[in-house]
Amino acid sequence: MIKNKDFLVLLTRLFLGYVFFSAGICKLTHGNFGQLIGPPWLEERLAEYGLAFFAQVVAVSQVVIGALLFSQRFSTLGAVMLVPINISILAVTISQNWSGTPYVNAVFLGLNVALLLYEYQRFKFLFSAEAIAPVGPSALEKYRNGRLPWAILLSAGATMGSALLQTTVITNSLGLLTFALVGACILLPDGLNKWEKVIVAQAITNMFLMTLGSISMLMSVLVANTAVLLILLLVNLWRSSRRSAMLPFA
Repeated sequence: MIKNKDFLVLLTRLFLGYVFFSAGICKLTHGNFGQLIGPPWLEERLAEYGLAFFAQVVAVSQVVIGALLFSQRFSTLGAVMLVPINISILAVTISQNWSGTPYVNAVFLGLNVALLLYEYQRFKFLFSAEAIAPVGPSALEKYRNGRLPWAILLSAGATMGSALLQTTVITNSLGLLTFALVGACILLPDGLNKWEKVIVAQAITNMFLMTLGSISMLMSVLVANTAVLLILLLVNLWRSSRRSAMLPFA
């Protein structure tokens, strides 16, 4: 079984992957895809200054980074690429005096840095003049293997292509398929306990609910599911901490 810090990193990858993947698809579909952050009207606003193509580049970059984080196999690359995106977004929100938004983006940047710190051994060679021994496999290495990471990238790419063609129904369907593959990539390997699997399943369910958020009834389900998810996460972290503390006395 994995440790608490490993599970939190796994959830952070899922969270940031969803935030930026959905934000990019939402921008490309002009608001016709559920997401947590915006603005979906970025292309229209920047088009006034002749920067419509730049807005599309931003959206595509968000989709690519989100897909890399989702894949687990290339999550480290996604976390590295996300740093300049997060810093740029934070700078824009501060310069525009957006109320509250800079704090949200600062949290995203903090989570981004946490992912990189977790992978510190992979970057150690950058700060050493001496040869560094090869990095051993991490506790999350099992989620990088197999065909599912590649299936996630393929499905995410198809979602983006559909979004560029403005086929809303197909885009939403492919987006849901991408989320389902992400869930399978994490839930199928042996490594999580029952509580952790339920938490991951709830996180994937929230992605579905956000995508189908145009149905107002589902939003109350989303709020309730999120509350249960957070409670289960806290309980599981407490249980795992107690179990770890008792091991030396077993």
